[in-house]
Amino acid sequence: MRNFLMSAMALTAVLVMPGVASADDVTDRNQAISLCRAEVQAQAGEGASVRFDQVRVRPRAVRVELDLWRNGQLQNVRCDVARGRELTIAAITPTLQTASLQ
Repeated sequence: MRNFLMSAMALTAVLVMPGVASADDVTDRNQAISLCRAEVQAQAGEGASVRFDQVRVRPRAVRVELDLWRNGQLQNVRCDVARGRELTIAAITPTLQTASLQ
């Protein structure tokens, strides 16, 4: 009976802990999406449309995939965000260039 009780307590602890940790993941995920979307929009220019595609949350980084529509052309953009005290954009791939005004 004692072994059963200890096993049940250990299983409960394992099941409850990921729920606590995932709250930070959700917050970081949402902030990373907003951060990347704003930066890609700023780099692409006013005529571009940025749409969210997917996100992957890892312990030290968040990877956001975006669809960028410019001049009727689709470009897939990957934005890597480093997790720490603050979220910071580590890389945007491919490098975006705004269209020059003439």
